[in-house]
Amino acid sequence: MKIQKTELAQKMNKIKSVVPKKTTQPVLQGILVKDGYLIANNMEMTIKAKIEGAEGEEFIIPEKAFDLINNLPEGEVEIAVTAKNTITIKADKIKNKYKTLDADLFPVTAVQEEGNELTITAEMLLKSIKHVSYAIPAQGANAVMTAMCMQAKEGQLNFVGLDGHVLAWDKVDYDGEFKLLIPKNTVEKLKSIGLSGDIQIKHNNTGVVFSTGDYEVYTRLIEGEYFQYKTLFKELPLHTIISRNALLDAMIRAKMCTEEKNPVRFEMSGNTLSLSIKDKTTDYSETVELQEEIQKNLIMGFDARLVLETLKAFDCDNVGLSIDSPKMPMIVEAEDSDFKAIVLPVAIK
Repeated sequence: MKIQKTELAQKMNKIKSVVPKKTTQPVLQGILVKDGYLIANNMEMTIKAKIEGAEGEEFIIPEKAFDLINNLPEGEVEIAVTAKNTITIKADKIKNKYKTLDADLFPVTAVQEEGNELTITAEMLLKSIKHVSYAIPAQGANAVMTAMCMQAKEGQLNFVGLDGHVLAWDKVDYDGEFKLLIPKNTVEKLKSIGLSGDIQIKHNNTGVVFSTGDYEVYTRLIEGEYFQYKTLFKELPLHTIISRNALLDAMIRAKMCTEEKNPVRFEMSGNTLSLSIKDKTTDYSETVELQEEIQKNLIMGFDARLVLETLKAFDCDNVGLSIDSPKMPMIVEAEDSDFKAIVLPVAIK
């Protein structure tokens, strides 16, 4: 195989995080080159990255060769099988041999031929994923909670993430019906890999694959019943609008003044929101203007980190805030899309 070092390194670096550090199958601790693709697999997720010059090739690049490839000079790299389970990497005046494993032992999982398909633009998919992914916990006792729910129903394609303290929901128009629970690791990889153009999504009861001209991302699906998220988004009696950037900047300033996990205090009155954080060393307060007068004075407490992460997930200029009482969740809504989120309050003194 002859390939430009830049292309090889870029594609390899996109998928190498899938290579498992520990496994009962040593063959997975490398990247398979096969049929014009680089392939990484950890038995839960498989990623294929298309590369030029690898058609008809079949061998495994061992993990210990990754750093060498990244540090080769610019120009052409040649990788060849020079003996049984041995590959040689050459670039300019550099040459090195690596012991590897039989490529036939490398498992490549994929969605079975039977399944449903849909096509969506990468821009639309990634925008919705980025909106809700912050609300998905990295781990938890309930596996369903560590998944993004991607549900098509009643003319909408819904994207949902929740962790028990915050809930994020985005949706786009789509005519069909299915429900997929996609692991957080796969969601993060879809965000970072660099998908573009149209994405074909093929799925069955156990797995789903996201395909473009350059990449294929396969993942096993999480089994279980997802939370009935729509029931929490009710019409609330109190509503106002605020500049997202103004509130975000105020929250960042308040949070940086304390190292403790103290809640942020929201006090809404008329056309102002006064926020404050107080601990042993800090007594920070700031006032932010509301664009619509709130019809009732209200004092609430929130986890400062969750408020920050929620505001960062939005990309509009202004957000709507809907509330009811200090013990009820606050709904945050985008002004330019169907994206909305819920933040649960916390007790304050």
